[in-house]
Amino acid sequence: MPLKAKVEGPVMVFEEMGVGEEMPELHVVFDEDMQGRFLAALKEENPWYYRESPWGGPITYHPLLDDAPMEATMHRYQYPFGFVHARQETEFINPLPFRKPARITTKVTDKYEKRGKGYIVIESLIVDEDGVEIMRTRNHAMIDDERVREAAELGLLHVPVSNAAKYKKGGTTEEKS
Repeated sequence: MPLKAKVEGPVMVFEEMGVGEEMPELHVVFDEDMQGRFLAALKEENPWYYRESPWGGPITYHPLLDDAPMEATMHRYQYPFGFVHARQETEFINPLPFRKPARITTKVTDKYEKRGKGYIVIESLIVDEDGVEIMRTRNHAMIDDERVREAAELGLLHVPVSNAAKYKKGGTTEEKS
C-alpha cells in the first residue's frame, strides 16, 4: 500500500496490545501513478484496471488494498522489523471504482501464542465513500517482543539487531568483527 507513515508512537509489543483495540482510520484514493506502477510491475494487462470493466469504468487493482490491516497498525505503532505474516484471509465483496475514495477501519480481534511467540489477528473493513463494502481482510502476524525490546534499548527502529554494531556512533568495521 502506498500509505507509509513515520510513527512517533509506542513500539508494538504483543503483551501490551488489547483485543478490540482500534487502529487509526485510513482514507485512500488511488491515482493513475500508483495503480500504473503496480500494473506495470506485475505485468497485469487486464483492461478492467485502465479502461472499461463489467461494472462500468475502470476499477482499482485490488492488491493495492490487501495490506490494509498492517498499514493501519503501522500508523499507530512502531515495529522495527515488519511483521511475520502467518496467515491472511481476504474477502472481495465489491470492486472499488478507480479514483473513488475509500475508508479503512481496522482493529485487533484476537491474540494467541504459538511456539513461544505472540500473534495478533488484525481485521480491516474497506468501504467506499458511499458506505458500500469493498473488502474485508484478516491477518495473523507474529510479534517477537524480545527482539523488539532489544532493538528499542539500542535505539534502533528499522535495523535488525544483528546489524546494530554498524550503526552505533563511532563504531568501525574492525570493532564489529
